[in-house]
Amino acid sequence: MIDRSSANAFSYEIVCLEHQGSYLYAEVIQTIEARQRSWVRPLFLQLTTQSSETTHTAQGLFSFRLQNCADLVWPSQFFRPALDDEVLPFLLQIHTEKSQDQEDPRVISERDLKAHQALRQLIQQVWQAFPDAFAS
Repeated sequence: MIDRSSANAFSYEIVCLEHQGSYLYAEVIQTIEARQRSWVRPLFLQLTTQSSETTHTAQGLFSFRLQNCADLVWPSQFFRPALDDEVLPFLLQIHTEKSQDQEDPRVISERDLKAHQALRQLIQQVWQAFPDAFAS
C-alpha cells in the first residue's frame, strides 16, 4: 500500500494504482479530503503477468481501455501521480483508436467486457489485500 495521504491529487491529474503487477491509470475528478478518498475515472489498466516456467524477460503485457467503466471513489492512499512516460503512449493509443472506432456506443463489445472483468478483478484483489483501508 502506498501512503499518499499528505499529497492530495488535483482534479484532472492522472494517477496510478499499483498492485501485484497491475497498473490502473485514472483521472482524478475530485478529492474528498474529509474522507481521504478520491473520485477517479478509470482510463486504462495494464497487467503484467509472468509464468513460473518463463524467464524474467518473458512477460506477458496486457492493456485495457476503460473509457466505458464506472467511476470509482477509492482511498487516496493507494494512488500516486502517474509519470508522463507511463501515460503518454496509452493516451496516444486511445486518441488514435477513438478516431478508428465506429462501433455503436450502446453495444458492449467483447473488448469492453474483458476490460470490465479485469478492472473488477483488480478491485477485488485490493479489497481483499487491504480490508482495513475500506473499513471507514
